[in-house]
Amino acid sequence: MAMMDLEENKPAAVQPPKNNISEAIVRLHRRGAGAHLSQLLSKLKPVDIASVLNGFQEHRAQEVFAVITPLAHAAMVLEHLDDAHKQSVMRQTSTEQAWAILNNLPLETRTAILSKLDDVTSERLQESLETKQRPQRPVDNYSYKENTAGSLMETNILALPHTMTAAEAIRTIQELDDQNSIFYLYVVDEMHRLSGVCSLRRLILANPEKLLMEFTSTRLVKVHVDGPQGSVAQLISRHRLLAVPVVDELGMLVGQITIDNLIDIIQEENTESIMKMAGIGSSKTNVLTQSPLQIFATRVPWLITAFIAYLLISAILDGFEHTLAAVVQLAFFFPIVIGMSGNAGSQTGAVVVRGLALGTLHEGHFFRLLFRELGVNFIQGSIYGVALGGASYLIFQNLLLSLTLGIAMTLSISCSAVIAMSLPFFFKKLGADPAVAAGPLALAFIDMVGSINYLTVAFFMFRL
Repeated sequence: MAMMDLEENKPAAVQPPKNNISEAIVRLHRRGAGAHLSQLLSKLKPVDIASVLNGFQEHRAQEVFAVITPLAHAAMVLEHLDDAHKQSVMRQTSTEQAWAILNNLPLETRTAILSKLDDVTSERLQESLETKQRPQRPVDNYSYKENTAGSLMETNILALPHTMTAAEAIRTIQELDDQNSIFYLYVVDEMHRLSGVCSLRRLILANPEKLLMEFTSTRLVKVHVDGPQGSVAQLISRHRLLAVPVVDELGMLVGQITIDNLIDIIQEENTESIMKMAGIGSSKTNVLTQSPLQIFATRVPWLITAFIAYLLISAILDGFEHTLAAVVQLAFFFPIVIGMSGNAGSQTGAVVVRGLALGTLHEGHFFRLLFRELGVNFIQGSIYGVALGGASYLIFQNLLLSLTLGIAMTLSISCSAVIAMSLPFFFKKLGADPAVAAGPLALAFIDMVGSINYLTVAFFMFRL
């Protein structure tokens, strides 16, 4: 009994902390302990392994990936790798082994991975695949351009004729082997054109003898196969859908895109926008695997325009040299005025870029939003102007200086709204990402205009 009590009270083995996983993998890999490494990896979660491999150099990540067993475990790790490491792993994995891994993944996941591989690797895998191994209707996905709805959709969907009764539809669904992808019932006509849609709840509550065409909704929310992925995300978010049907140019139903398919896309686009607003390049770059020169190359183009703008600001300051020399206190408050106008502009820019990304703002909203933001920033500028003017009067006892600072602050913050509003809409009109206009570029323009406003007001106020 004593022995049994001791066994029962024996503490469970302590799992190594996750921040030591990477060190353990590197240590076993360097020692060439493939068996022990494989055993360790088999006990870890796929998402944790992928997180570690994404921080490795590509050649090391491929060597570690090669010892992951079983194949189903390796497949789940592959699913969570970033695009660069996916390409590297599949490029250096034998064709037979690659398909053995891919066949452990669902159709839509397998298709998504193949679409992200480089052309040489993708063609090698597709040519070697026997007909019976090919994903169902692969051409439906591969024939569409990347980042379109067609490249993201699932083709194994349920579409029933509009002349079928509710009872027949329920019986058909019950007899299906795979029911996981059924979010809505899609109804098609004789030409396989989408004519109606309804939820499974509505189907169950419908009169069993009623035809599908009699109770399915004809107010369809759908996307075209060549439509951008971003518009799909906006539709699903706006209408709170679980899935959206995809149709071709003839209105024929060819697939559906579910919320599961879009989670990674939404996350990637949000990350991309944030990084562009910060002017630090693409979200696909991995700072852990890039050299300082590579990181520099991705970031420097975003700052060149800002650098040139600040050189122009220096030239502007030089032109007002006499004004600054005559009233030295102006230089003391210059950073405050410019900094506050930049901050106010950043707030406006963030609102506009977010609205354009979600589809809640479009070109028709420009002037309405412009006047609204101009009013908000005028109020902010007036408040900060009065506060700055009052503070300067307490320090220097100069009423003219206080009036100058108040007017300059109000004018600069108001102008920042116009710039921060206009640039994202302008980039959107050109077909570029509006997020680019909310980063260093917008701040540089706001600072430039703010400098001109500040010094011009000072010049006329002091008549120098």
